[in-house]
Amino acid sequence: MVPGIESRLAALDAHPGPAVERFDAGSAMAGRLAFLPSAFNPPTVAHLHLLEAALHVDGVTRVAAMLTTRNVAKGVVGASLADRVSMLLALHREQPSIAVLAANAARIIDQAQALSVRFDGLGVDVIVGFDTLERLFDPLYYTDMERELSGFFDQHRVIAANRGERAVHDVHGWVAAHASEFAGRILIREIDPYPASLSSTMARQAASGGTDALPVPPSVRRYIETHGLYSPRTT
Repeated sequence: MVPGIESRLAALDAHPGPAVERFDAGSAMAGRLAFLPSAFNPPTVAHLHLLEAALHVDGVTRVAAMLTTRNVAKGVVGASLADRVSMLLALHREQPSIAVLAANAARIIDQAQALSVRFDGLGVDVIVGFDTLERLFDPLYYTDMERELSGFFDQHRVIAANRGERAVHDVHGWVAAHASEFAGRILIREIDPYPASLSSTMARQAASGGTDALPVPPSVRRYIETHGLYSPRTT
């Protein structure tokens, strides 16, 4: 684990409002950033493909993996938050174009706003798989969904991709049926069927039986092996 991560995460958690912390030492944030919010438990090949797809979107100049320390749908299980940041930093060393961030806000709209405040003048887009796209439009997470989402889409775009059994045409159909008002700000991209089928849950289950077939980037695999993450004695 990289020294200092735990204290920085604790300070982020103690912040009174939505906030973002940057952990990599890459170049200054400028232009337009597309960030992928996730629990990264662990970072998988699917996450990497989503980030790479976003790099080819018009206007996007860099991408970031953003660890969400709070989640609207999940608690903290598996690897510690500090280990998750360390895995992302290992990925950053392998893929320097990927910045490493963490946010203390559970909602995407708050994460995007916190990024805009943290890096003044930075354009901000969000990368989501289909399951996260559905949650973005779930009224459960809003006081006034129409007003809040209108403000969000005025400033930000969503880069959405197929995940699981939902093919890219399913994503197009869902947007037309449920989010047509914002369709012009939702950029749909396709990732290959294999990475689209992966999840962190599958990776954790695979790791518990050994790391030979672990669907994660090589740098993440090495971190998991070195630190014994997700083995039966640590889960």
